[in-house]
Amino acid sequence: MLGDMDLSSVNDTQLRVRLAQEEDRTYLLRLLYLTSVFGDESQVLPDSHIPDVERYVDDWSPLVDGGVIAMSDFHVPAGGAWLRYYTGDNKGAAYMGPQTPGADPHDESLWATEFDPESIPELCIAVERRYAGQGLGEILLNNVVDLAREQDAPAIALWVDADNPRARKLYEKAGFTDIAIPNAEPGAMIKYF
Repeated sequence: MLGDMDLSSVNDTQLRVRLAQEEDRTYLLRLLYLTSVFGDESQVLPDSHIPDVERYVDDWSPLVDGGVIAMSDFHVPAGGAWLRYYTGDNKGAAYMGPQTPGADPHDESLWATEFDPESIPELCIAVERRYAGQGLGEILLNNVVDLAREQDAPAIALWVDADNPRARKLYEKAGFTDIAIPNAEPGAMIKYF
């Protein structure tokens, strides 16, 4: 699904979606910032942002986790989506295994699914405000879902805030459903392959 997209309503006439690379790490920091403030850059960053930098960007690998970046034909980044597989102690909000520190990650009674939680990536996604409302979020989401499927993941997970109904609608349209993770805040969603 990687390819071009017409954006006739902005001066960047096309966007190209490509695989994320190591040199995109700084841009992933920008995208994480956008997710932390729900795209509203006038908002105050939540306290969770600093630990999320390590979890979602510093520990990210373009080879192990992967992702996609949308770039305009003027080389302006428009948004991106990336995956995180968790094998260490620093798990994300949509990790499908035990959320309690010190819990045995191999205790299947603490798993939210029948699949090993370490085999299910969590996705992060953000679109720059100037490209919002153009369908780019859906394109990025479809591309990163395809990437997880190509990696032979049994499913893909995400966490969406209750105060973000627009994102929830996008995820539901793409086939994500709510899932309860033991001892975790509500908001996790999953799409099985």
